Amino acid sequence: MKLQADLDDRLIEIIGKHAASGGNNIGRDSAIEDLGIDSFSIVEIIFELEELLGVEINFNANDSRLAEIKTVGELIDAVRELAVVEPN
Repeated sequence: MKLQADLDDRLIEIIGKHAASGGNNIGRDSAIEDLGIDSFSIVEIIFELEELLGVEINFNANDSRLAEIKTVGELIDAVRELAVVEPN
């Protein structure tokens, strides 16, 4: 459980770097729109997460599920679902 919390914290930190608010007081319930994060920022976040975590995230910008993401928690859950660990 601690590993999941640590990962959530890292993901929130990365999301915060792309937020117009500077990343203050971001949690799983924070609305993506309120943070000023647009679709381009989400793509940048995905690339940064791939590099940080050493995984491939099967991201398709045309996937309608991504357009439905409203909160930071939903974005984190989507990243977890799409992440594929690359073999060494």
